[in-house]
Amino acid sequence: MSASPAVANEGQTALFGTVTPAPRVADAGPRYTPVELARLLRLPAPTREHAAIISAPVEPLLVVAGAGSGKTETMAARVIWLVANSYVRPEQVLGLTFTRKAAGELAHRVRTRLDQLIRRLGRRQRDPLDDPLAGEPTISTYHSYAGRIVTEHGLRAGYEPSTRLLTEASRWQLVDLLVRNFDGDMSAVDRMPSTITDAVLALAGELDEHLVDPDELAAWTGRFFAEIQTRPGRVYADVRKALQLQQTRLKLLPLVRAYARRKDDFEAMDFADQLARAARVARDHPAVGVIERDRYRVVLLDEYQDTSHAQVVLLTALFGGGHPVTAVGDPCQSIYGWRGASAGTLDRFPTEFARRDGTPAPALSLTTSWRNRPEILGVANA
Repeated sequence: MSASPAVANEGQTALFGTVTPAPRVADAGPRYTPVELARLLRLPAPTREHAAIISAPVEPLLVVAGAGSGKTETMAARVIWLVANSYVRPEQVLGLTFTRKAAGELAHRVRTRLDQLIRRLGRRQRDPLDDPLAGEPTISTYHSYAGRIVTEHGLRAGYEPSTRLLTEASRWQLVDLLVRNFDGDMSAVDRMPSTITDAVLALAGELDEHLVDPDELAAWTGRFFAEIQTRPGRVYADVRKALQLQQTRLKLLPLVRAYARRKDDFEAMDFADQLARAARVARDHPAVGVIERDRYRVVLLDEYQDTSHAQVVLLTALFGGGHPVTAVGDPCQSIYGWRGASAGTLDRFPTEFARRDGTPAPALSLTTSWRNRPEILGVANA
């Protein structure tokens, strides 16, 4: 699998270069190739790599694309190509990314291209109910989408839709009060109250991101200790460090449980709870996936290398089984390892989002950086 792009644009100013049109998709005979569509919208023609992604078959696809490789423009162009060729209506498209800024940028890019397409085709005056170009794609953050799943389907798992979402400040104050009134043994922790508060919040968040409850963590730790004790010889430093970390976590678990109880008392949840609840609802109630797949015929997943275990469970439960999911990511930009994300998430995508016949999803790459000079890329690659 390719890593970050490694070739500079050698001074080219346009995002795309003019090249030979990519071959048409054979399954449905689209009206427009990516090059023809770019010409219609008076945009620079896509490169071969971009065109292959834009016009890829409507099935699961992994795109490995590094910084500056034109992935946002390509994702937007993919949506426009699908809409222009009547594969989907705009409102049947779901795009997810991590930040509100990134979601806003992608939404603006798609909306601008759709408006251009409508003007070029002279469709502005048609009845919106009859116009396949009318409607708006749903583009939001992963957490916002998880929140909607909990709101609309949480009752299936006993989650009240009226549960309020705690702010970062509120959750910190809640745990800080618990820490200051805790009379249990903190000898293994030996930290200031504020540091313990941070540690409790971090552990609670990690448990949710990995869909693990405190009892499961305690049971695993007990088995870990027992296994180490049965092994003869010296215990290595890394193993001792792991044992110490687990001992600290065991000391924090009573506070983690107290935090969960207090949230239940207040009918509140934090962002990690929201994501974990969404994943469990999707995993345990297949009817939710049926509804979401009917609502969104095409799904785009941005920065996929940073998705956590809970997010992957949510997405595979809802959109697995051959649904047209395009995931875009770069293994060299995985920055959320502390919450379960890893570059290996990209490696697992082809099998976790396999085609309908069970074969692995294909992977394509964007290998040219259009943002950085060759000298910068040389240092980065080294």
